[in-house]
Amino acid sequence: MRIAALVLWFGALACPAFDSRGYYITFMRTPTFDLPAWKETIDCMRADGGNTVLLWMGGAFPSKKFPITWKYNAGHINVQKNFARKLIDYAHEQKIKVILCVTPFAYDGVNQYPLEHLELKATQRHGEPANFWGMHSWGFNLCPAKEESQQFMLDYAREMIFEFYPNADGVLIESSDYAICYCDNCREKYYENEFRFVRTFSDELWKAKPGAMIVVFPHYFSGQKVPGFNVPAAKLPFDARWTLVFTPHSAHLDRALLKQATNSIAWDDAPTLGTPDKIRRAAQHAKKAGINGFVPSLEAFTFVPRRGEGGVTGTENRPLKPFGFEWLPDGAMPFNELLVRANRIAYREFSRNPDLGDGDFKNILARELLNHADAVDDLLFLQESWFFERTWYLASPLTRPASLTGEQREKYRARVARIREIERRWRDREPQMHRVAKFITDRWEGIER
Repeated sequence: MRIAALVLWFGALACPAFDSRGYYITFMRTPTFDLPAWKETIDCMRADGGNTVLLWMGGAFPSKKFPITWKYNAGHINVQKNFARKLIDYAHEQKIKVILCVTPFAYDGVNQYPLEHLELKATQRHGEPANFWGMHSWGFNLCPAKEESQQFMLDYAREMIFEFYPNADGVLIESSDYAICYCDNCREKYYENEFRFVRTFSDELWKAKPGAMIVVFPHYFSGQKVPGFNVPAAKLPFDARWTLVFTPHSAHLDRALLKQATNSIAWDDAPTLGTPDKIRRAAQHAKKAGINGFVPSLEAFTFVPRRGEGGVTGTENRPLKPFGFEWLPDGAMPFNELLVRANRIAYREFSRNPDLGDGDFKNILARELLNHADAVDDLLFLQESWFFERTWYLASPLTRPASLTGEQREKYRARVARIREIERRWRDREPQMHRVAKFITDRWEGIER
């Protein structure tokens, strides 16, 4: 039985379950990372069996044609030094393809353009102008029915891929999951209007680079209701050269459309917000569906949030600590921290073999991260606790008891009691675990019920 298990393990190692593997990383929301930190990030990805990075570039390169797109992000080190072409070359040395990401007519960088061109703002469902909204990049989404919006999107995307980063391997055109336009010229035809940009830019990129990977959402082809917006997707011809991407929240699996695609990718937030078990379930779901790529989120935010943004209430003008790791110096790469390492190992193993058993996974985790194998259950509990009900901005509320009501604290007290035991048990034997446990328990000292 042991030999058989080893054969299965090595078989999974030799033949991963997915062709495209790696992480979706929000480069634009990590302004404090310099080139060495990003190279470390690529090293982590390679160690995890990755061969593809979805690198979100909108708002994070110093556009010459549209400086408004990066003005909000002027402190971003890539905006200041423009090292991303070197980073792409480094990724290629590590056998990793770099797919640059941008959202048409919305999101980071793009949503800054209407600040100078208010006439291009989209319209909300009941006729009111677009909300001022964002994550770090606060602005307005655009109306794609307007020719000026189309021209801006084409020129911005062209500048990014043809002038700044021609060594990139392709693009992810990420359809917005927070807002669309409901004006009289959009509404039921929003995705037909958005597709005009997608089709034109795809043709231009394939003409220049026939092998470029262009990742798109199913909203242009499926004809199904688009989650959250109460409008139908378009029903336009699908080009098999496109790679489809599916997400749990905004782009649900479409099996009929999937059959038309040569390549596809499943995205999930599990490595950023979840646990190893959630990563396993996401990998199993993707494999069962027949999706041949698994590139989930691994996002670290280090920007300075607006007051109240993402639940951050502090008034200090200081960058977010990625994953809430307050002990990290500004600019430090967080992906080798113990609790993220646990999720990275989970991604590596479950992208190789989504059906890897719990016992086998724990053995791997203990062997790679711990001095004592019997600490693995405590490590998984600690990881789950830190990520429990966390947000994109902050670690679990249990790491911030002073900001909670008495009733809210009661919800976490049993969990904190076990963390106190973990802190005592591994104080002199597992220093990384002890540091995390002590960080939490120190914050609960003197907290009244």
